[in-house]
Amino acid sequence: MKRFQTSIICALAIIAVIPVFLRMNVSESQAQTQPNLVAFDLETLRESIGNFFENLSDPSKGADKAIKDFLKNTPLADNDKIKTKFTDDVRLIDQNFGAYVSYEPIGVKTIGSDLVVFRYLYKCQNYPVVWYFTYYRPRAKTTDANTSTASWTLIGFRFDTNLDAALLDATFDQRN
Repeated sequence: MKRFQTSIICALAIIAVIPVFLRMNVSESQAQTQPNLVAFDLETLRESIGNFFENLSDPSKGADKAIKDFLKNTPLADNDKIKTKFTDDVRLIDQNFGAYVSYEPIGVKTIGSDLVVFRYLYKCQNYPVVWYFTYYRPRAKTTDANTSTASWTLIGFRFDTNLDAALLDATFDQRN
């Protein structure tokens, strides 16, 4: 059980996200008024997360394939150590918390116009698990802040069974 209480965070996510996260607090509604982060972007990222959960809960695909497909074309795709550890931990979710039932979004946090963290409740038969997904949109330096040709990239994800900390996190906007 202790293994599940330890959050898994990619070193890249720690380095890139934590300092910025501590300095800024922008809600999703504010982000939607910014020209660089529109509802379409958020919905596309939500669909990707939903597909991941559906694949993860599909016994014919398994955790290995679900994680491999989800990490495709991300900086995390080539890190076999992270993928193996995470896959091993995810495989134990059913054993420790029961079979998958459903999922739902429970919060989103935008940090500036190019970083967003989604929080989801992954409901299992006996106990829920909270997931975090961090996306970044790297962009070339330009004089036009409204110009963006970069796509969103997953830079970190993790799950947590410490519901007190995860669900009471006041830095997340509860509106979806």
